[in-house]
Parts: sequence; C-alpha cells; structure tokens
Amino acid sequence: MVQEENDLMKNILTNKRAFQFVFASLILIPFIIVGTVGFQQLFKEPEKVEYSEKVEYSIEKYHSVKENVYFFGNQRKFVLLRRGSNVNFGGEFYLYTTERKVMTNKYGVDLTKRKNMPKSDYWKIRLYDYRTEDLVVKEVDLNKVVADYDSNFFPIDFKIFTYRDNPKNTINIEVKDNQGDRKILILNIDSGKVGVVNQLRSDMYEAGPYFDYTTLDQYARDKGYVVGRLITSSLPFKEEGKVIDTNINLFEEYPEIEKKITEGDWSLYPQVEYVTLEEWYDKVLYWMAPKGEEKLTIYGIDSKGQVSDTPLTTYAEYQAWVQKQRSERNINKTN
Repeated sequence: MVQEENDLMKNILTNKRAFQFVFASLILIPFIIVGTVGFQQLFKEPEKVEYSEKVEYSIEKYHSVKENVYFFGNQRKFVLLRRGSNVNFGGEFYLYTTERKVMTNKYGVDLTKRKNMPKSDYWKIRLYDYRTEDLVVKEVDLNKVVADYDSNFFPIDFKIFTYRDNPKNTINIEVKDNQGDRKILILNIDSGKVGVVNQLRSDMYEAGPYFDYTTLDQYARDKGYVVGRLITSSLPFKEEGKVIDTNINLFEEYPEIEKKITEGDWSLYPQVEYVTLEEWYDKVLYWMAPKGEEKLTIYGIDSKGQVSDTPLTTYAEYQAWVQKQRSERNINKTN
C-alpha cells in the first residue's frame, strides 16, 4: 500500500515537472523566435540601393577624311561629302573632324545646355585645306588655345568662318568661366593669333543661290532630290520607298557619283573659290534637266504662291525676282 502511494506520488511529480517544462517552453518560444529574428536582422547585410543617376560622357573620335570626301570636276571644283560622318565643312576652305570627351550628364543634371557645360577632358580639331590636292592638315587644341589666352575660361562651342579680307580663316570660339560668364574669342587659323571678337564682319562669302521663290524646289522634290546650295537625295522620299529619278544630266556627265547620291548619303557642294554664284546657278539648271536637254526651265513663284509665266533663265533674272518678292513680302507685313 505504502509502495503504491510512493509510486503514485512519483508519477504526479514527474507529470508536474513535464507540465512545468512544457508550460515554460510555450512561454519562451515566442521570445526565442523574436530574439532569433532580431539577431538575424541585426547582422543582416545592408540592402543595396540602386541609383538611377549616373555620369555620362560624349566621346568624339577623328574620322578619316579621305573615306568621306570625294572631289570631281575640273580643278576639283565640286565636292561630295558623306552625310552623318564626323567630317564637316568649316568655312569655305576647310574640312574638319573633331576628337573630344566631355561630360553630358551628372547625377541627372543635363550638362549639354550652355549654362551647365563643363570643360571638356580634351577637345581637338583637325583642319584639312581642301584647296590643296593632298589636303594639308592642321591640328588645333581648343583647350590649350583658350587656356593660353585666358586660363579662367574654357571652350564650349566653336564655328569656322571664311572671309574675303584678312584674317581670311578664323575659328570663333565661345568660352565660359566657372561663374558662367561667356565671350567669343577669335583664332586666326593662318597665324595662330587669338583675340576677342569686337564686331560682326560683313566680308563673308555670299551664300546661295537657294532657288527661293522658284518652281525648282517642287520639281526637284518630285524627282527625289533636295537642291539649293547643294544637291542631295531626299531622305523622306527614300523612306517612302519611292525610286529616285536618275535621268538627269548630272549623272550623264559624272556617272561615277550616281550611286553615292541616290543610294548613299552623299551631298554635292561647289568650292566657292572656284565656282561663282552665276556658274552654280547655270550648273544646277543643266544638271537637273533630263539627260540630253540643254537646260531646265524654271519659273518664279510670287509671295502669294502664284507661278509666273516668265522663265528665270539667268542668275541676274533670278536675283531680281527674289528681291522683288522679298520687298513685296515686307510691304505686306508692314500693312
């Protein structure tokens, strides 16, 4: 009897301890879980934040001039230039290509606007004198040219000009300092001297003719060309899948340039030193005429859009017509 009581008491105590252990465990488990999660969070690696802002650069590299330029005609009077290349006309006597690295965006800020433009890491121009058969080359370091003249400024833009009087060939360099002040410096390409632009010059070569106020523009567009101070194929015309009309005197006289203009992206220009405005006017009317015809007949279009009955057969007639239309347009604006 006594033994049975002792056994019963042991079972009760054992069950009680088990109950206490289970009860204590149930109480502690949430704290253990919370503590474990907290411990893991404490030693967890920081979450990587992806920033959309970045620094961007524009990089220009020198292009081969010989691959993008083609000369033809007597005295190499005419030039074909491939569009879209980093080879451009600089004034009337030079072709140029550039080498440059400049920051264009920093942490979302657009640096292409003049007020925000930074100094280029480097900026050089190669000038090719296309009056010379071997394309005499000259290199200009814009950063150095400006720094040597005034170290407080740096270049942000440039344009190349050709004049009839000295200095004939210049690079007009727009410069800026860190406070945002801007001015124009002028580099004499021939002498290398630098100065400040004081006034606009009036001795530039006359532009044109652009065949304004004439029927040539629509005639050329219908055939797939853009004609004015240049002759080139119309990109929209080609994008529409239309076939360019190649039945023109230009390709009869110079068949080697047909594919460059009609299938490629080449534009034809005159060399102003050798081709007068009158000669270019006559050349365009001959070249754009159907093969075998002596000259294309074009007519004036007045300021109201009406086509004249009188053909414009000479450059002098064209000049007089354009001047008349411009005068009438100015009178109409005044009234």
